[in-house]
Amino acid sequence: MHDIDARVKIVLVFAYSITLFLVATWPGMACCLLLFALGARVARLPLGRALRQLLPLGIVLAIALISSSFSFDAVHAAMVGAEGVPNVLPPWFSSPLIIVGSFGFVPAGFLRGCFYVIRIALLVCASLILTSTTTSTDMTRALESFLSPLGRIGVPTRDAATIVSIALRFIPVTVDEFHMVKAAQTARGASFDAGTLRYRLRAWETVLIPLFVGLYRRADDLSCAMEARCYGIGRATRLDCRKMSMRSFGLLVCVSAICVLIAWGF
Repeated sequence: MHDIDARVKIVLVFAYSITLFLVATWPGMACCLLLFALGARVARLPLGRALRQLLPLGIVLAIALISSSFSFDAVHAAMVGAEGVPNVLPPWFSSPLIIVGSFGFVPAGFLRGCFYVIRIALLVCASLILTSTTTSTDMTRALESFLSPLGRIGVPTRDAATIVSIALRFIPVTVDEFHMVKAAQTARGASFDAGTLRYRLRAWETVLIPLFVGLYRRADDLSCAMEARCYGIGRATRLDCRKMSMRSFGLLVCVSAICVLIAWGF
């Protein structure tokens, strides 16, 4: 998986995402889950790492599930929700559970919410396979390759790819600098978890302002370095011009065909 062409992996993630949103039945979602499990197995993606990536989305997914499971008009919601999940619920579990007045728990809505939650989770985890098996350099080259037809009409595709490459490169640098500035302010007595809201905002000012000043200083140094190396003058050359292998092309065809069959059949 790590040796597969980055362009192939990007196209496959895009095709898999479209398949997830076209599938509307539980058997189809099970096929999508099986396809992801196969890809994670080949990529040797640890399950714990995939679950940790879902933690930031936990609140959003929980709200989506709760809002689908409960309704202020439970009877009507059960009738509407049952249309999307035919022959899934047993008769004794199909009727809504009234809690107060017309407010109650809707089993059909709960199943529909689970369906959407699984769809979002698979979408995030599929992108994780791409990012964990592809370097930022390969991602940038793939983007430049996709944009290359626009270069014939004067679009600066090389500059766009360079911007993306620089942004990806400096994300971990910015995170490290953020932690460094925060640790320095903490050592000087700043408190980020105690006091009033106004006090906490003032404390975060001592972190964000130096961080942005450092980012602008780093951007100025980078622009001077690129200008000193004559960036933008002449045509760029590469040491490694990789071409799509037959294995990458075969994987593209096979997985794309599977996605089309899943989306068409379910």
